[in-house]
Amino acid sequence: MDRRLRRAPDAEWVLMYRLGLNRRRIAALVRAEPATVGYHLVIARRQEPGLDAAHYAAAAAKPGRSPTDLSRVEEITAWITAEGRLPRDHSEHKGERSTARWLSSRRREAAEGTLDPAYRDGLARVPGWAGNHRSAADEARVA
Repeated sequence: MDRRLRRAPDAEWVLMYRLGLNRRRIAALVRAEPATVGYHLVIARRQEPGLDAAHYAAAAAKPGRSPTDLSRVEEITAWITAEGRLPRDHSEHKGERSTARWLSSRRREAAEGTLDPAYRDGLARVPGWAGNHRSAADEARVA
C-alpha cells in the first residue's frame, strides 16, 4: 500500500464497489490489504444503505465473458484435438478438471439458452461438446 492516510470511506474504493468490483479485486488494483478495503466498505454501507443493491446490480449486469474465457475456447479446442476426447471432471490433472468444469458451465448455459454467442460460435468447432456424455454412455451400454 502507499501508506497514505485515507479518510474512511475512500470515495474511489466505494465507486469501484458500486461499479461491481469485489473487495479483493479492489484491493489488488489499489495495492491495499483486503481487510482495509473491507473496513472502508463497511463504513460506506452504513452511510449509504443502497450501496449493496447497486453493487449487486452492477456485478450482475457485467458481460459474462472475459478475454481469459475467450482464450479458453481456443485452449479447449486445441486440447480436444490433441487428446481426442473431452476433458474429465475426475482427472488427476488440475488443469483438465478446471477445463471440464468451465465446459460444464457453458453446457449448462447452452441448455438454459443463456450462452454468450462468442462462446457458442467458438465451441461449435468442438464436436459433441454440448451433449450429455453420461446419458450417451448409459445408452451405449444398454444397446
